[in-house]
Amino acid sequence: MDIFPPASLNVGTGSPVDELGEEIRRRFVPSYSPMHRGVPDDDLVVYTPAKRVSQLQVLHPRTHAIELDKKTVVIHIDGACRGNGTPSARAAWGVYFGPDSPLNASGLLDSNLPQTSTRAEIEALSQALKILQRDVIQDFSLHQIRIVSDSDYLVRAMSQWIERWIEKSGRNAQGKPVAHYETIKEIHDLLDELTYGDDGGLDFKFWLVSRDQNREADGLANIALDGHV
Repeated sequence: MDIFPPASLNVGTGSPVDELGEEIRRRFVPSYSPMHRGVPDDDLVVYTPAKRVSQLQVLHPRTHAIELDKKTVVIHIDGACRGNGTPSARAAWGVYFGPDSPLNASGLLDSNLPQTSTRAEIEALSQALKILQRDVIQDFSLHQIRIVSDSDYLVRAMSQWIERWIEKSGRNAQGKPVAHYETIKEIHDLLDELTYGDDGGLDFKFWLVSRDQNREADGLANIALDGHV
């Protein structure tokens, strides 16, 4: 499933469309958003110490000044695995809210879980949502959540594929069981609860970046691996 620009790049919040022209509401592409397209890459995300989180900056539509989008939270996530595919593999996750943020976290994957890069990426997302629930969303001014990952699989799974997998009872387009389906579905259900539930109101979008743009989260995951003896 490919993604495409929306019919007009002068409206919207950066969500692409699929091959049928349907909005992929949980996907964020800054170049598709009129508010973000004109902001230099180095200025697009800034850390707000008072909130302990990183936030997006936008281009004001009238003044064209760059200003902070105070509604947003930007969370970088990543997983790392050493010896991937071997019996001695060990995996870890990292969650990055900003430079020296007390919310930054990392850890090893539980030893009873599959020690793979993919499972570590999923765990990073799960841990990010736990931190978000525990420490962030009590601030009602923060309700637009942008989750940054360099995993094309994870971003597509959470924004494009999961609903079709649910329709097919956990099987992909080839009819094969989806790896880690139950965990992915649990995360999807939590996102829906935080979006549409009685105590919801959050807006989640996944943002795919290059590995170079996700070095901090990767570094946190590797710190956890470095501490493993």
